[in-house]
Amino acid sequence: MKISQRLFDMIPNWSVNNKDRLKILNKIGDYMGRPFENRLIMGVTAIATQPFIDEHNKRVDKDTARAARNRTVGKIIAGTAVGCLVRSGVYKLIQKTTSEDISIDRWDNFLTPRGTSKVSTHLQKNRLRNYRTVASTIIAMLVMIGTNILLDVPLTTRISNYLNKRDAKRKKEEIDNNKNINNIQLNNKKTVQEHFKNKFNISSGGSL
Repeated sequence: MKISQRLFDMIPNWSVNNKDRLKILNKIGDYMGRPFENRLIMGVTAIATQPFIDEHNKRVDKDTARAARNRTVGKIIAGTAVGCLVRSGVYKLIQKTTSEDISIDRWDNFLTPRGTSKVSTHLQKNRLRNYRTVASTIIAMLVMIGTNILLDVPLTTRISNYLNKRDAKRKKEEIDNNKNINNIQLNNKKTVQEHFKNKFNISSGGSL
């Protein structure tokens, strides 16, 4: 705890006084804090780093490393796709049911916290935005407990199996190509030998 606090203390304080710059930073923070965008950023970061690490694992053979890479790619793609869809849907639902107007109970303010009327106007919008982000993230996590089993697992298996089959096909093609190259080289060698024998009238003898 003390080490963490020391690290934070080393970061210099920086106050933003420019309103335009502050508005841009708030927009970036709001964008990155949304459930869909946040999950997408995590997925892109994962797909750019984790498969590379698995493929270059020196502690296992190449085939095992590639299988691990394919499994990781499958997990990331499936998790990111399903996670983004679920979080996006839940966030839109939360937005439609958290209207700022709570004078009368309606469907569009069903999930609006009733304490917002006690908050000053200039803070209400920011607090409601944070509430929507937190609420949609929590609900999406609960929904994804089910989607992880129903969607993520079978989708991960399909993707990894497809990648494994593609690697196996590519490996077979490489082996066949190497065989063809060896056969061509062998035939060329025999052709040179025959040409040499014919030129010097050699009827028998060892190989060149």
